Parts: sequence; C-alpha cells; structure tokens
Amino acid sequence: MVQQARPERVETGDVLRGTVSDVEVFGVFVDLGGYEGFIDRLEVSWKRIEDLSLFLRAGQEITVFVLNASTEQGPVALSLKALEPDPMRAFARDELGREVSGTVTEIGPIGTFVQVGPDLVGLIARRSRDGDSGTSRKEPRVGDGVTVTVLGVNVNRRRISLSLSEEEGRGRDEERD
Repeated sequence: MVQQARPERVETGDVLRGTVSDVEVFGVFVDLGGYEGFIDRLEVSWKRIEDLSLFLRAGQEITVFVLNASTEQGPVALSLKALEPDPMRAFARDELGREVSGTVTEIGPIGTFVQVGPDLVGLIARRSRDGDSGTSRKEPRVGDGVTVTVLGVNVNRRRISLSLSEEEGRGRDEERD
C-alpha cells in the first residue's frame, strides 16, 4: 500500500513517498514526513552506481520500500531497488544451462569476467577455462566477444558461473595455428 500523507506509523514492508533530503557517498537520506529514512548505496539500484548524486538529487520525490522500520537504531532503512524486478533472477530463470554471448570486461588472477547482460557480469574461473584436459586455449582479451555457457547462478551472492563454450574454445585453438 502506497502512503501519500504523513504516516502515523511506519512498518516494515510499507511503500511510502518521500523526498530526498541529502545525497552522500554512502547513501541517501529521505524525509518521510515526520520520519527520517536512509537508503544504503547498495539499495538504490540493481545497477552499479558510482556517483549517487548523478542518480538522485535533494528535493526529488521518490517512492521507497521500508526494509526495517525500527527507528530506535537510527533512520528507517529504505530501498528503491526492492520495488524493481531483480535482473539476476530473470537471468537465472531464462539462461541457466544455456549458451549466451558476452563481452570480456576484465581478466584477473581468479579468471575472466564476462558481461552477459545489462549490469550482469559472470566469471569463467581459471579452472573452468583451462579444463581438465590439459589443453591450453588462447586467452580472450578485454573487449573480446565470447560465447559462454551459464553453469550456475547464485542470486543471493550475486554470482554467475560461466565456462567458455566448446565451439568458442575450438575457434580460439584454430586462431593460434
């Protein structure tokens, strides 16, 4: 239930209208008409937002979800992203076990990171990429388009496990010859 007027009482699970009173690096303060609310930076959006002031501004009216209404410990804990569908859940439902196209965004000691959707990045772990066969594949580079298989999705930990698709691996081996 969306409450427009000053609420007599704020309860966990309420959806309220409020006004952004301050935007900080660590989160956003919201005036709920008699109650102070706070949105942690991780609760602003499913997308990664580096600068919250580019997303929200003081005086802006917003609709928020109450995560925790206990005001004894400070401001009411709020969320904007709780009102939006979780793209990780949709990806898990639609793509688990399938081959998808992506772009290599980073290569690190633990493996290769591949963007597989808007704001969704998965990992080809070093052991998955090298496989058990002992064959060495040409390493993809940052910016390369690759085809990967979605091995697993952990929605709670926000992790996507990938492997380089067989066809992709063969094509890379042929490039080296």
